[in-house]
Amino acid sequence: MDKKENQRVALTRRLIQESLLRLLSRKSLFQISIRELCGDAGVNRSTFYRHYGSQFDVLSGLEADYLARVEQTIAAADVRDNRGVLQRVTLVLQYAADNEELSRMLINHNVDPSFSEKLFSLPKIGGLLGDALSGQEDERRRRVIISFAIHGSYTLIQEWINETPRRGAAEQAALILSLARRVCRA
Repeated sequence: MDKKENQRVALTRRLIQESLLRLLSRKSLFQISIRELCGDAGVNRSTFYRHYGSQFDVLSGLEADYLARVEQTIAAADVRDNRGVLQRVTLVLQYAADNEELSRMLINHNVDPSFSEKLFSLPKIGGLLGDALSGQEDERRRRVIISFAIHGSYTLIQEWINETPRRGAAEQAALILSLARRVCRA
């Protein structure tokens, strides 16, 4: 594949993804037809099907890209370096703020109720909590604390992404980490 064809493929995918986001701001994923999606994106159906099988595949691609970016942001997090963890959580929140429309749709459960599980099942996020609780011998208690920390953190992210005006990413990251550490020490 030459460079021009790669650019065309990337442009087509981006047009379809942007169209899906526009349509999702007005209606449910289940109410969006391929015909409507193609019309909004300005691509024909055969072109759409060359890249995706359904509108759900487009959403999966958006989620996968989003989660890959989050994972890249926190990839080097060292749980022993509190400043490094804070910096990476801040960068993740800044990424969410920079991609506000997509973040709101994914984080508010508007399109995929399992997104929170996908986000917090990223190895580095689970690893941060697992390492913080490595001394916890009661496995049931450990699982409950992790669940509480995950769902509480997710709720704080959800409230933050919807705030107007929104606090800074660094301030929110510090709050989330502070509370998660308290929960893990409990």
